[in-house]
Parts: sequence; C-alpha cells; structure tokens
Amino acid sequence: TLGWSRDSRDSALAPNSGRYQRLLGELGLFGDARYVKANYQYQQYIPLSKQYTLAFNGEVGWGKGLGGRPFPVFKNFYAGGLGSVRGYEQSTLGPRDVTGAFIGGTRKFVLNTEFITPFPGAGNDRTLRLFGFVDAGALYGDNDKISADALRYSTGVGLSWISPLGPLRFAFAAPLRKRPGDRIQRLQFQIGTSF
Repeated sequence: TLGWSRDSRDSALAPNSGRYQRLLGELGLFGDARYVKANYQYQQYIPLSKQYTLAFNGEVGWGKGLGGRPFPVFKNFYAGGLGSVRGYEQSTLGPRDVTGAFIGGTRKFVLNTEFITPFPGAGNDRTLRLFGFVDAGALYGDNDKISADALRYSTGVGLSWISPLGPLRFAFAAPLRKRPGDRIQRLQFQIGTSF
C-alpha cells in the first residue's frame, strides 16, 4: 500500500479556502488475492466572501484482478449515502449479487458541490453552517460498460455543526435520477467532516 496526500485547507473541520488531495494505491501479489487498486480524491474550497464558500469534491477509484484472477470482493468500492451520493442509502449504488445484495464495484466516480453559508444569526461563526448541495456518482463492476445511464444525481440542503462530541452533519436530499430497485434515504446523519 502506498499513499500520498497534500492539504492546504485553512481548517480541517470547517474549511473556507484551500485544497485537499489524496492518492492511494494498493498492489497485492501474493496469496489468492492478486490485484491492483488506485483511488484519487480532490477537494477545492473557494471563498466567495468571509461568509460564503463554494466547495467541490471529486473522487475516482479503479481496481483490477491480476494473473487472470478476479478483483477481490472485499476490496470493492462503495457509493451511496453521506460521503458520496446523498439521498440514497449508504453503499447501495452499483452491482448486486444474485440474491440482490449490494456488493460494490471495481470502478467508482463521485462528484459533490456545496454552497456553504453561516447559520442565520450566527454571524461568521463557522462551527454551525448551512449548505446546499448537488451530488452525482456511479459505481461499475468488472463487466459493466461505463455509461451515463448508471449515474445517480441528488440535491438537497444540510446542516454542519462542530459539536462538543465532534463534527456532525445532517442532510435532507432529493434524488433526481432514480432507477428501479434504488434504496432512497432522504434524511441522513454523519459524524465527520465535510463530504
């Protein structure tokens, strides 16, 4: 496993400017699991003023089995829910097995955009902020053709709060592109930082 990251954000908890990049790679050459896996994430925070911020997050992932072996299922990427495409249940986008269980995929694409503003009456306090968002993402298996048909979109509003227990995020999302079998979850909660 090899990784690289660079962080120039003005805050890890409530960023207003700067960028964050992360590149991870894995190579499995021994045992039954022989594979290569790569994941890249890019975040950009653009201050529109002292109060308003435009934020972007993009993530791509790719994995492939080596030596004629399949990519290990336990190394699959997942998408759906907070941290990827809000409005869909956590990890429910992409391929399923014969029983209908979500098994993740070998290729991932996620794009998030947020407009962040202080909570009304909070002034420039960045510990309590509102945000509006648009998300898009897709997950593909080894044999899936990469096409726009697999993309899911959502939009909504949310609240981020740096509480005494840690960073909390609440989001109310409306999926814009639903397919039969999609599991929708409009109200979502996350413990953690942005995106």
